Amino acid sequence: MKYGDFSTLVQLGVGLHVGTALLQLYGEIGVQPLIRTIARIRSLIDDNNEAQQDLAEELTRIETDFEIFRIRLFNAYKLLITINSLIAIVLVVLLIIISYNIETPLPNELSVFFVAFSVLPAPSTLGILWYNASKVIRPLKGLADNLEQRALRAHA
Repeated sequence: MKYGDFSTLVQLGVGLHVGTALLQLYGEIGVQPLIRTIARIRSLIDDNNEAQQDLAEELTRIETDFEIFRIRLFNAYKLLITINSLIAIVLVVLLIIISYNIETPLPNELSVFFVAFSVLPAPSTLGILWYNASKVIRPLKGLADNLEQRALRAHA
């Protein structure tokens, strides 16, 4: 194997890491069910109704916890951008090295490194972010679903 055999793979790695750094998937998809539930609850609760005051207070707590979650998600996302951008820069440097050594034989150990470093970090960091965010949002969604059921009963 030669260095040149891995240039396309490393190019893919650059695109994958830059793309993952710019992809804010969980913020768009993962929190939408909770956002819709909160909006439905807000439409059911009359803040001027004394009987629904405890429901309104609980909704405010859920909204506050959700805002704290969003701040933490944003901070985790900034870390993901930094990590994947640094990896993309390293991969660009590897592309430059490859272009100068295109016909040079490549040791097997280095070929494994090129494959792993080009493909694994981006989905790994995104998967970790998704898993951690889901672990936090799931109980919050459960509280919101419970509150929505109670608000529906109080509204009926």
